[in-house]
Amino acid sequence: MPDDRNPQERIAELTARLEEAEETLRAVRAGEIDAFIVQGPDGEQVFTLRSAEQPYRNLVEEMQEGAAILTAAGDIMYCNRQFSTLLGVPLEHVIGCSLDRFISSSDRRAFTALVKAGVGKRRARLISASGRIIEVYLSLSTSTSEDDAERLNLLVTDLSALLDAQSGRDRAEQENQAKDEFMAMLAHELRNPLSAISAAVEVLEASNGQEKPALRARSIIARQVHHLARLVDDLLDVGRVVTGKIVLDRRPIDFADLVHRAVAVCGERQPDQRLEVMAQPVWIEGDLVRMEQIVNNIVGNAVKYTPSGGTIRVKLAIDGADAVLRVEDDGYGIAPELLPRVFDLFVQGEQTLDRAQGGLGIGLTLVRRLVELHRGTVSAFSEGPGRGSVFTVRLPKVSVPRSVQPSLTTAHCDMVARRILVIEDNRDAREMFKVMLELAGHEVLEAEEGLSGLELLKAARPDIAVIDVGLPGLNGYEIARRFRTECGGDGVMLVALTGYGTPEARERSRQAGFDHHLIKPVNPDTLRELLRPSDVVVR
Repeated sequence: MPDDRNPQERIAELTARLEEAEETLRAVRAGEIDAFIVQGPDGEQVFTLRSAEQPYRNLVEEMQEGAAILTAAGDIMYCNRQFSTLLGVPLEHVIGCSLDRFISSSDRRAFTALVKAGVGKRRARLISASGRIIEVYLSLSTSTSEDDAERLNLLVTDLSALLDAQSGRDRAEQENQAKDEFMAMLAHELRNPLSAISAAVEVLEASNGQEKPALRARSIIARQVHHLARLVDDLLDVGRVVTGKIVLDRRPIDFADLVHRAVAVCGERQPDQRLEVMAQPVWIEGDLVRMEQIVNNIVGNAVKYTPSGGTIRVKLAIDGADAVLRVEDDGYGIAPELLPRVFDLFVQGEQTLDRAQGGLGIGLTLVRRLVELHRGTVSAFSEGPGRGSVFTVRLPKVSVPRSVQPSLTTAHCDMVARRILVIEDNRDAREMFKVMLELAGHEVLEAEEGLSGLELLKAARPDIAVIDVGLPGLNGYEIARRFRTECGGDGVMLVALTGYGTPEARERSRQAGFDHHLIKPVNPDTLRELLRPSDVVVR
């Protein structure tokens, strides 16, 4: 078709095309163009420049997943740095190898099938140069190169972080479930003694002076209150040992004597069981109260999980530099899946609906932590359900001390009547405390709040003042502090009454001026020891 334009218009068009071509050539040389789209007889075609491969190569090299190009036989033709890092093998040693050598033997057959298929996804395990097993996700596709050779494109995603997060979430869910079950157990364990106490109170009210049912009711109340106190103590103690707040009062302990006493106490719970004791004389160093907890929990656990007519064997022996306590029973045993976790918090064996064995699942946790605080070890063994169990405690033994002090439980001293002031805001607790002391022959004064309590303390100057630290108006710490600083307080024993038994709480009582620290509910034996004449402190 003839061009009707004048020469000037054609020259202008050619000049513009020349300028466009020069600009395109400059852009190509500068790497600003990756490809051309050319209109041909077969339509538009894309022509990629060789320099355009660099950004994509950079993308593959910098990606967080491993990437590799394989031959149809599974040999590695190319891989990025992340792939070689994942395997822990230098890049030059990876290329040319068969990927099969890095696949776990249990996954090789499935991987071979994936390579033959040329496309697909699956989980697999790789083995690094250090022997570490790596859980990965493989994604495979097939492409054809310029020379019509098929290449396999492999993406490898490391699942370690994802699986760790999943495992952490699973552990958290298990812990939450264990805590939920624990709260249900706690409610059950608390309701049982409370129900017995409530029924016993009804019996007392309906006994109309009949001595036999009244005595039985009082016995039940005392036993169940003791049980409640033990539950609360276990709860508090497990919190203290987990947070490292227990401080041991170390002294030489006759381990054999302690074992005999613990077995005697535990034997009273199930008189139809057979308890065999063989204790070789041996001494250890530790906290007497905490060691009693250890032995009572282990022997008590055997008693709890051994049916009527069963046998429990308690053996204490010397093994080299250690004292070894072994408690063996022929009871219910421990399931294999439970055995590794038997000392974990809130863990218990399968329970029936009536929870006949009872407990909170924290006793063995206390045992393990307390044994570790005594620089010892504890282990559990069982051949399975119905095959019994064995618990073994090893502790460093010490030489027999030259002089042995008599224990407080064997000391005896006639009670002397005292003049005692009780400052307690809970009316029922104050009234029962007063009655208990008066029945023991003491004269009792009382106050229900801090300010009036302090005034009565100053005016009456009793022998002993038992003061609840959580009082309205003026708390117990402030009462003790003011009495000691303003009045001297000589000759008066101050006893803090509180629900807190931590070392910090005891230290706070001491700094306020208290001589003793009583934990609610008050143990009558502990109170009697405080009221002995030799225990009255003169400042």
